[in-house]
Amino acid sequence: EDEDGGAARRRRMKIGRASPPDAPARPTRPTLVHPKDVPSPKTCELGMSAAMMHNIAHIELNAIDLAWDTVARFSALAAADDDDADEDDASTSSPRRFVVPMDFFRDFARVADDESRHLGWCLQRLSELGVAYGDIPAHNVLWEGAESTAGSLAGRLAVVPCMQEARGLDAGPRLASKLQGRGDNRSAAMIARISDEELAHVAVGVAWFRELCGALRVDPGDAFRAHVGEHAPESLRGPFNHSARIAAGLEPNWYSVGPEHRMGIEFGTGTGTGTGTG
Repeated sequence: EDEDGGAARRRRMKIGRASPPDAPARPTRPTLVHPKDVPSPKTCELGMSAAMMHNIAHIELNAIDLAWDTVARFSALAAADDDDADEDDASTSSPRRFVVPMDFFRDFARVADDESRHLGWCLQRLSELGVAYGDIPAHNVLWEGAESTAGSLAGRLAVVPCMQEARGLDAGPRLASKLQGRGDNRSAAMIARISDEELAHVAVGVAWFRELCGALRVDPGDAFRAHVGEHAPESLRGPFNHSARIAAGLEPNWYSVGPEHRMGIEFGTGTGTGTGTG
């Protein structure tokens, strides 16, 4: 199929309507435990590299599910076609109504595709290390964010790409540096590349969050803090990789709101261990 024909076919594609399950299908392992009960990479009997790669694999699996759930969960908000979306911009007389254009769903389908590639890399590396996904307990915090925001598109965008995935921008370079320092250059390079590619995923979420806030005529910083405060009040904490966050469109004044979140700690000077999604 030539390029013009493919573009025309994509323009004709419509988003369906879906009633997704409350939770995605998952393998029987790993055992899901409280985050504090997930073995620390420093003390995991399978080794630091295996523990870190297992953690990243679990994050990537969740990221795939989160992206596809966003497509399916909010399909009822889709415009009938791209022209319909233009009728619902910030200049309309009904600022509380937002029709989601097809590009939104295309963007998150691309994110899901990227995350599946990342998961494949992680599973390959685990196999090389003699470990299988499921050999180490994991937590369910990332999917809990999806459950909490199932009824709110703005909440979903604030919590998942703008907060959870942005934590990957903070943690990824630190993890890569630790692995490189221990001589595991292959795992380090893999995590560094995943972290680099996550910036585009955060940028997609930030762009659509801004678009939605514009249509609703609300300040995106205020809305971000409100949704995170409602759905994940304990999750917004540093240290922050401010330069990567700014490159993705996240302004520091969105998340630098007070000492209770350990705000103001510059990237590389703190001890945060959160890894975010995808």
